[in-house]
Amino acid sequence: MMELQDLSTKSENSSSSSLPYFSLSTNEKSVISKIFFLWIKPILALGSKSVINIEDTLPLPDEESAIKENLTKTLEKYKLSKAIFIAHKGLIFKTILLYLSITSFEFGYPIFIKLFISYIESGAESLLYGVLLSLCFTTIVLLTQILIGQFHWHCKLLELRVKNAISSVVYNKILKVSSISEGLGINLLQVDIRKIYDCIPKISIILLCPLNATYAIILVSNQVGDAVYAAIVTLFLCISLNYIVALKIKKYSENLMTIRDKRIEASTQMLSNIKMIKAYCWENYFKGAIKKIRNSELSFLRFLNILSSTVDFFYFSIPSLTSGSVFLYYTFIMGKTITAGEAFVTLITLNILQDSLQWLPYFVSDLLICFVSIKRMQTFLDEPDIKELAYSDSATLNNCSFSIGDTKILKNISLQINKKEFIAITGPVGCGKSALLNSLMNEMSLSSGSATTFKSLAFVSSLDSWLQNESIRNNILFGLPYKEEWYKIVIEACALVQDINSLPDKDLTEIGGKGINLSGGQKARICLARAVYADKDVYLLDDPLSSVDTDVASHIIDECLLGILSKKTKVLATHRLDILNKVDRVVILENGTIKEITTPEKLIITDYVAQNYESKLEDIANAQNKLVAEEEREMGRVNLAVYNDYLKYSGGYSMLGLASVCIVLWASTRVLGDVMLKEWAMHPDDIDHTYLFLFLGLRFGGSLFIYIRTLFLLVIQGIRASKNIHKAIINSFSRAPVNLFYDVTPLGRILNRISKDLNTIDESISRLICTVATETCLQLSKVILTLIYFPMTILIIPPLLYFANQIKNKFLNVATDLVRLEATSISPVLNHFKETSSGVKIIRTFNRKQNFQQKNYQLLDNSTRVQYSLGACRCWLQTNLGFLSAFITCTVTLLIIIFRTNISPGIVGLVLTYALSLPGGVTYLVQVLADTENNSISVERATEYMNLPKENAYIKPIDEKIKEWPVRPTIEFRDVQMKYRQNTPIVLKKTSFCIDAGHRIGLVGRTGSGKSSIFLCLLRLVELTSGSILIDGVNIAQIGLKKLRSALTLVPQDPLVFSGTLQSNLDPTGAKSEIEIYRALEEVGLSRFPIDFEVKQDGTNLSSGERQLISLGRAMLSHNKIILFDEATAGIDNESDAKIQDLIKNKFVGCTILTIAHRIGTIMNNNLIIVMNDGKVQEIDSPQNLLLTNSLFKNIRDAIK
Repeated sequence: MMELQDLSTKSENSSSSSLPYFSLSTNEKSVISKIFFLWIKPILALGSKSVINIEDTLPLPDEESAIKENLTKTLEKYKLSKAIFIAHKGLIFKTILLYLSITSFEFGYPIFIKLFISYIESGAESLLYGVLLSLCFTTIVLLTQILIGQFHWHCKLLELRVKNAISSVVYNKILKVSSISEGLGINLLQVDIRKIYDCIPKISIILLCPLNATYAIILVSNQVGDAVYAAIVTLFLCISLNYIVALKIKKYSENLMTIRDKRIEASTQMLSNIKMIKAYCWENYFKGAIKKIRNSELSFLRFLNILSSTVDFFYFSIPSLTSGSVFLYYTFIMGKTITAGEAFVTLITLNILQDSLQWLPYFVSDLLICFVSIKRMQTFLDEPDIKELAYSDSATLNNCSFSIGDTKILKNISLQINKKEFIAITGPVGCGKSALLNSLMNEMSLSSGSATTFKSLAFVSSLDSWLQNESIRNNILFGLPYKEEWYKIVIEACALVQDINSLPDKDLTEIGGKGINLSGGQKARICLARAVYADKDVYLLDDPLSSVDTDVASHIIDECLLGILSKKTKVLATHRLDILNKVDRVVILENGTIKEITTPEKLIITDYVAQNYESKLEDIANAQNKLVAEEEREMGRVNLAVYNDYLKYSGGYSMLGLASVCIVLWASTRVLGDVMLKEWAMHPDDIDHTYLFLFLGLRFGGSLFIYIRTLFLLVIQGIRASKNIHKAIINSFSRAPVNLFYDVTPLGRILNRISKDLNTIDESISRLICTVATETCLQLSKVILTLIYFPMTILIIPPLLYFANQIKNKFLNVATDLVRLEATSISPVLNHFKETSSGVKIIRTFNRKQNFQQKNYQLLDNSTRVQYSLGACRCWLQTNLGFLSAFITCTVTLLIIIFRTNISPGIVGLVLTYALSLPGGVTYLVQVLADTENNSISVERATEYMNLPKENAYIKPIDEKIKEWPVRPTIEFRDVQMKYRQNTPIVLKKTSFCIDAGHRIGLVGRTGSGKSSIFLCLLRLVELTSGSILIDGVNIAQIGLKKLRSALTLVPQDPLVFSGTLQSNLDPTGAKSEIEIYRALEEVGLSRFPIDFEVKQDGTNLSSGERQLISLGRAMLSHNKIILFDEATAGIDNESDAKIQDLIKNKFVGCTILTIAHRIGTIMNNNLIIVMNDGKVQEIDSPQNLLLTNSLFKNIRDAIK
């Protein structure tokens, strides 16, 4: 046995997770500590000194862990909406009780104001009575603020539990269904879940609105009698109109979510296949497709923002309309004169009712949107689970038909596979070989017949090699314990020893998601090693030898299939004819049915034996240990440049300026309206009621200004920013180099930016800016007016501003880091979901569902731990700002008592009204400022991806001068050196050779020898370190990438197939006629498919061979003079391959063809053979001359015989 030289002995957990450990024990906190959130002091102290990392966050109690979710059991009896309520009813009732207590205390405010006004009106003789009144009032305010902090904390706990529960349920469902659209899955996890858990805590507010309205009506009735009915009618009309608007919002939200799924799906297709898209110069096509979807999405978002502006109008109009209707009824219908006490108590009561009802329009809208998300979630959860077949020691299919959806794939299959039997399945492309293996794995629906299958299974597919973003060792262990001796035996049998020894950190070298920087053969062998290490009873092998070279294939057959797996049951789907004489039986498929079951002795094998030789578009031989870069995050507070960037993308300061004018006018009308109310109450002799009408006119006019403000900021500026930021990100993605960005960045991290972050920019940033501007102006106007009428309040302004600023800064020092940390903690969750959804077949077959569920719980807990800490900090902020509310109330009331002889009842009512609303307004403003800064991190993260490194110029002036280039497709490499990234070793070393026009070149060599790197250099997917490449005498570094790549055609082993019609897959740009497309389909053997045949995402409704034939069809349509074949017929049977070789010979006359040899027989008639070794050209000559000497190529050819 070959030894693993210097195999790393570093300890590595066999688990696929390397998450930071943290205790999930419940924190014991005193009552005082819980009430005032003193238990978060350690993280607040740390935040003022250093950057907060995951290990610094607050420990997560057991009950908040994702593994504790109890929604799964509840869903067995109830639908999702009811199940959420039942599973979390205890916490929901707590939030309802807390909110009920808050509103009960708040409705005491107008009573105390009435007592103060009466105290002043009566002469205010008793100082003690006034002080006691002030202390009682302050106590009520303090208790209210403490309850508000506890309410928000319990809402946060409810959010976290609902989020974890639904996330876990969705993830677990993914492990049970056959497939899920990536766009839908990501939006379910990123957008829909957020809309649900954001809305659940608001239910308590919605449920208690009727009770609050009843309280308010009773209080108003005590002041103005029957005039309260005018308020009731007005409220009913406003809420009814708002409900109509909310239904419209629900409808457009459904459309928005659907179109958002399509955008994420289209973006995922582009980002997943960016290497091939660049090679084909299809960036503009995919950008155009995404842009078209995005424009539709923004159209729905624009209309939703218009509806939101209408909701804003109702919100700001309700107090004016209700108070106006009450005052008009009281004055004109009842014919009474109102006093200052009655006017301000009525106004304050209606303001409190407004505080209760102000968010009702939004909450109802959110609730309806939440129902949309629940409906989408329920639809997914209602998808049927894969039905498992009966298990047995042998597999028996009796007249079985299997289907995907409504399409029958296999028909009338009768087959028995016995224990320890070695069966080969063969047949032409698309005959159903892979489908038959899938049926044995419970991955297809049994339409008719009866079947049993094996329980202890392992599956390997070389053409769909699924690997994780883990080390090579962890990919092989796949959650099992590390057994060194068995591990070494497996590595040797799967021919991985040399590959591992060539890596800097051996088998602990980390590989990227989907096995980036691994060759096709390496990926296939790691997948095979994963299956062998699992030591299962049965092995289902889908052409695992198609992408390895001949000597490696022979080694695997002898040492693995006929060696350590000799006593196992094996079912092998293959095109290799030479292995058929080593099996017990051969099953020949044709058109989804079994044509024949025979033995090797009875099978006539043709002389056409074209053997495999290995490679793929990238080599890993010299790759560095850690390929995947850590996600960057900024440190400290958000830079002002981020806000400037947002305003730049939103069109500048013009809209913000116009909106600011509207906001100033609104705030002015708001406070002047209150002044008019005071004057009206102080002038009962005003027969014309001029002040009353001025009050109503100013208040209603202010609502119109708010409507215009919202249109400016949300409908115009917000949409413009969303459009431009998305456009900039997609443009940046299309120009980013594969080796410098995509090879080191997990797809889940990228998707996080264009889903969660972009959703925040779409729906939150402009509204937060709108709210900050509005609240700032309103609170300033209140302060100014209060100072005008009661100058002594200036005494409280300096300490108020000082402490508010101190509290805000202490909070933001921690919160900014936590928000960034929250964003980065979500990326691993998405990446894990992406890995799971693409590898669910392997996970189920290897019975690793529990392992992946456990990792999902760990990742969710990691993210939840950050959100838990952030929620606690926000509630600390709320509680501490609540102390300022109590301080203001106490100070203002005491000042009124001290200067009671110099102040009128009307001014007392006005000052106390503002004194009560100012603390809440300042608290809300501080929170919104914090939220704005925290949400702006999404802009910061988006901006980071707008400034990715760029490839060299796509178009250059020289391109116009060489329109017909290349005339003669000659290729010359001059001392070419190349490495993937700055800190990686050189993979092509002084490589030089010349290729004449029209010659056919075969590239051979072991893994890591540099064959694939030659293709990368020709396409300039990786730029040269030194040297030059000339095509038709032109240095390719001097021309634009579009001109270069358009002149070359790559036919890869892993073809690019995307959702759309067959015609769009062959010719996305629409440059070819239908006749040309039909001809190409006929030539590659796909004429049975109509050109409008709908191809599913990644071509899941096509066989691997059919997907490769589509790629060959593209080459037929390109009419380019240089063709690069990279194992282009790996998944095609020998007969089809022979036809393709004839087609290439006849259709590419005069073309220069480079072939990384898949079957050595296909390159024996080539003009030249280039044998690569260690990044250098070891041999270059005609195959005939090489066979005359003791060359490496001769040794390879001889190994076939």
